[in-house]
Amino acid sequence: MNSHLPDASRAVLPAYLLPVTGFIAGTKGSDDNPLHDLILRVNAGSLSHLGVPAGLVYRWACLCGRWAPDLQMFVAQALRHTGNIDHFLVQPAARDHHAGDHGLLEASITAAELAMCAQHDPRGFQPLPIQIDELQQVCSVVAFLFDLGKVFDPVPGFDWERGMQAELTPYSDLSRCWRSSWKALRARNHILAAWLYHVSRPSPCGASAVEVVRSLAHNAVKAAWRTTSLLR
Repeated sequence: MNSHLPDASRAVLPAYLLPVTGFIAGTKGSDDNPLHDLILRVNAGSLSHLGVPAGLVYRWACLCGRWAPDLQMFVAQALRHTGNIDHFLVQPAARDHHAGDHGLLEASITAAELAMCAQHDPRGFQPLPIQIDELQQVCSVVAFLFDLGKVFDPVPGFDWERGMQAELTPYSDLSRCWRSSWKALRARNHILAAWLYHVSRPSPCGASAVEVVRSLAHNAVKAAWRTTSLLR
């Protein structure tokens, strides 16, 4: 991805030293869960006036339950720090897919679901796998946030040209979208932050595990673009 994560990058663990397991705490977290609180606000709280469909809220809540607490915190902070969370919840994803209201949220959720399970079919509210390994969680979060930069562009464009590129890139520089949240994550879990740093770099790093996660995230995003919106 074309991202240049900020500050203290010299102290980030090298890609070839990244562990592939044992670097994320279990899914049971503390009572302080800002992503869960955000979803509650969308469902029946201060953001309910945005009219996010109940089925989409349900899928997002299920997805949230498969991410470890550190990743949930990271996603919630990344969304909040854009300053445009309303846009993320209501605007279309693009003119050539998920083009209706709430399309960006739907496409992001679908990409994250497909990153966890390539055979996932949301049409029947099919449950996601109970056990999601750590690299799948990282891949899912990257897919979910991949087009977060669209919140800064009020006019949706076309994604088919991006999909034709040899290397899929985010809609805009992800590091500018998640700078503060990444710095906070680094203070909590420097290994997980290093994973996100290396997966987000624009050029290959030489570590096969990182390249696999990057490729899977890109494939999930493009697969989500090809799905039919379930929103009316």
